[in-house]
Amino acid sequence: MKNEPTFVSFKKNKEKYDAFITINGFFSSNDDLESLLNKACTLYSSYISKMLALVDVITAFRSSGRPLPARKIWQLGDLIFKLVNELNQLSLQIDGVYGHLERDLNAKRKWLEKVIIFRRYIPEERMIPEHLNWGKCEKGTRRVAELIQKGISPH
Repeated sequence: MKNEPTFVSFKKNKEKYDAFITINGFFSSNDDLESLLNKACTLYSSYISKMLALVDVITAFRSSGRPLPARKIWQLGDLIFKLVNELNQLSLQIDGVYGHLERDLNAKRKWLEKVIIFRRYIPEERMIPEHLNWGKCEKGTRRVAELIQKGISPH
């Protein structure tokens, strides 16, 4: 595998995604590009499906007026981390990850940034108190996540 990841973009084509790489990525790749891009599309499609299912759960909590468990947000962030890591193992990096997620999850960038910050600072879901709802974390996400990481329950 190469040291420098090749940038990849995904575009929805009916019910599946197509992958695109830069010309530089094309010429610098020693891999079987068709196979590599097929793997990337399969990975991306799978993770987007899982994320969309979780976004539906999150939306249902919000619509019902019930408090949204902070763990649901962490789970979404974890899926994003796993997608990025698995693509990195293929020496690929999403070109504009926020743009892709905004488009494919129909989510706002600012919210996605909070999701990723929350996951970045809390390495394990079990660290998050089960009773903690996302409303307590949304403002000051990093500060709250740092408290949780230190084992301090936010109020």
